[in-house]
Amino acid sequence: MLRAPLLHFLVLGGLLFLLQSGFGGPTSLRAIEIPRSEVAERIEAFALQVGRAPDAEEVRALEAQAIEDALWLDQAFAVGLPAIDAVVHQRLIQNMRFLDPETSESDADLYARAVELGMERSDTVVRRRLIDRIQAVVRARVRSEPIDEAVLRAYYTEQAERWREPTLLDLTHVYLSRDRRGADADADASALRARLDAEALPAAEAVALGDPFLGGHTLRGATPTRIAARLGPDFADAIADARPGSWIGPVESAFGPHLVWIENRVESRIPGFEEIRSRVLDDWLEQRTREALREEAARLRAQTDVVWIDDRA
Repeated sequence: MLRAPLLHFLVLGGLLFLLQSGFGGPTSLRAIEIPRSEVAERIEAFALQVGRAPDAEEVRALEAQAIEDALWLDQAFAVGLPAIDAVVHQRLIQNMRFLDPETSESDADLYARAVELGMERSDTVVRRRLIDRIQAVVRARVRSEPIDEAVLRAYYTEQAERWREPTLLDLTHVYLSRDRRGADADADASALRARLDAEALPAAEAVALGDPFLGGHTLRGATPTRIAARLGPDFADAIADARPGSWIGPVESAFGPHLVWIENRVESRIPGFEEIRSRVLDDWLEQRTREALREEAARLRAQTDVVWIDDRA
């Protein structure tokens, strides 16, 4: 039954109701205990990841995160989430079988023993699962709210640059290898540019007058980012404002000089609201979800007395 999608739906709905009603009403101040070792472990992980010890502000942020996680966990246990989550059950049973591979106890007995040992509160994977699931209730609440089109359009207008599409270029380049030509590469490029202008050779034929290029000589629908990744940021900057229909260059890349023919250019633009409404909605829901999570965490913090326990040896 713990794996049944319908049961999951009903459980999520029940948790949502609790958050919107019981959890939202006046409550007495409750206390949660947080071991100092949790912050110490976060500080150690930070140092390993960043390569230095956190400063005072970063330590405060790590403490705040430990408090917030404890608040979410407290909510998860308050609504009995560990007892009805299949993933938590599986994890705890697996832990017990790992500790005692020869056991003949049933899954139910192993789960009960894991709870007796406090494993549902100490296991990192279980803790992360419970936090994610209780936060999912808040996310579900946000997504269940009706969408106000006026608010969505206002968000689109305020954040329009977020959805700007980059300039797209179709281009062909003729490469002159500095490794092959040495000091003559720049002079050869200038001479070839003069020839291409004089003879009006098609770009496809002009490529044969240069040297082979491992990355290919054409790019289609290329963004500035893609061009920079292929040929370097200086190359991308040099052709950023180039117009179609003429040769450009020599343009320098990390590999040597190039002559560039722009075949087509699609200017950067911001798509209309109706064109990208689904993307706007996704972004707005993501922002609203982050706000709702912060609001819920702040409300829980206001109702909770945090007690630090010094459990370090």
